[in-house]
Amino acid sequence: EPQKAPELIITWGREKLHLDFTEQGTGSLEETTLKQLKERLKEITGVPVNGQKLIIMIIFKLAIMKDETAALTSFGLQPFSKLLLMGSKPNAKDLAQTTTGSSEEHALITRISQSVEKTRTTLIPQIESFETSVATFLSSEDNDDTVKSKLTETHTCIVETLMQSLLTLDSVDCPPEFETARQKRREAVKFTQGLIERVDEVKEQLLRPDQQNIILPNASL
Repeated sequence: EPQKAPELIITWGREKLHLDFTEQGTGSLEETTLKQLKERLKEITGVPVNGQKLIIMIIFKLAIMKDETAALTSFGLQPFSKLLLMGSKPNAKDLAQTTTGSSEEHALITRISQSVEKTRTTLIPQIESFETSVATFLSSEDNDDTVKSKLTETHTCIVETLMQSLLTLDSVDCPPEFETARQKRREAVKFTQGLIERVDEVKEQLLRPDQQNIILPNASL
């Protein structure tokens, strides 16, 4: 019986995809990069490369494959390994939101939107809580240094998380022709930087020795 060619089994929704690879050389698992695998999957599924998330099971843990320049074997993939593909094929309405009509541009816009949404839902409540805590601290008679120190730590944590958000946005590589995606990224960066300025202002009021009350910004978010 002839030996079966090496393949990867990829689950995408309800579908199971079987991708064949050569034993060695070009087209083998050793010489195929994650980016090349994603290109193949795009041809089959229509899911843009930028919108694909490939998940591998490593020792009972799920891990997202990230380095697109790395060979598939570097992720621990072997013939007949199983992967999970997350991502959907954009429809005509989705593509109408882009400058180029490209599914790749739409995928980048989605990534940017998800990053902003994550910042909105997780950080804005923290920022509002920080503002309230600082206002309470400054209006109280007993200005305890321990509380002040904790509030300063809170500021640091929030800013660090916002800086991480900026790094995430910076990693979204938008080609010049993806004008809508580039505009969305600029807006997202401006939004995130605005939040950093907002918490910095509150910290300044906290550390100002003669300040007895705080003016909360009426930021419409």
